[in-house]
Amino acid sequence: MNGGFVTEFLFGDTRVATDSERATVRMHLDERTEGWVGIPHGGIGMGSIMELASFLEAGPRDTNTRYPMSAEFRMGGASVRTGDTVTVSVVSSDGGFTGSIVPDGEDRPYIEGTVRYGADERNRRDDFISFLPASYSEIHESLARLPHYRNCFVCGVERTSPGLNRVFNYLNDSRINKTVVSHVGMDDADDATVHRFSTGSMLHPIAPLALLDEVMGWGGFLVSGQGGVSVRLGYTFYRGIRIGERVVMFGRGTRVKGSVSSRMLFWADGGAAVIGSDGTLEPVIVSSGQWFAVSELTEQMKIQLMPQDLIDRAFALAGS
Repeated sequence: MNGGFVTEFLFGDTRVATDSERATVRMHLDERTEGWVGIPHGGIGMGSIMELASFLEAGPRDTNTRYPMSAEFRMGGASVRTGDTVTVSVVSSDGGFTGSIVPDGEDRPYIEGTVRYGADERNRRDDFISFLPASYSEIHESLARLPHYRNCFVCGVERTSPGLNRVFNYLNDSRINKTVVSHVGMDDADDATVHRFSTGSMLHPIAPLALLDEVMGWGGFLVSGQGGVSVRLGYTFYRGIRIGERVVMFGRGTRVKGSVSSRMLFWADGGAAVIGSDGTLEPVIVSSGQWFAVSELTEQMKIQLMPQDLIDRAFALAGS
């Protein structure tokens, strides 16, 4: 996996230090990594841990032992801003690896991750299947566009650096409440955006990690009316996504606890499904997460998202 476009995008010309069980690299979180304005995107951090793990000597190389693969991430021990420098480290463990990202001057990590090969999370899969439509034809005419940022790694449309350039849509279907979707592989223009983040013929994990974080965050916004920062994110990969496959990413807001005036948390789940030639949907990744609502980010959405009519639509859908 290492040594290609994604390695250069994340780490530049910084040398990765490795031994038999550990890999470490310094990483500058410049404007290329932005998610919220002034804040690096969590998908960049998760993707950097996954990319750095490819430098380890240990770990399965064949898909029969790699999948299903469970990836659990915890955020928020330390805060980071665009412009900070961090140290990314991964260490081999029995059946997988652990990773962390520690900002300069901090003892606590900004992100911690644990990846286990051959590990499934049945509850997460069952939750996704419970609302996954039988066919893409059931939803493709029920999508309403949501707003986007200028420079976000996932949805930024005015970036000078490479990004995923994804569009978010509210799924206006009474059978599937508070759900947001995004697509990969439905447009030839993807070759210059999301498909650049690949490893050979396969989509690099950074793309679905970041995109599912974002669509689930939007689903959580629909139930809370608030923007938030990721606290915990979990993913189960059942196989890799091939370049050229048509994929739908789902994020569904599920519940809210507390109030924004004191402390509010919200939850969402989702996943990625490949569209078959007959329109059926094959789950290839399932995901879940928890977010901490931040009123300043909600205000940022009102000011920094674009265009205005889609901002108004998003807040109306969230009832706020």
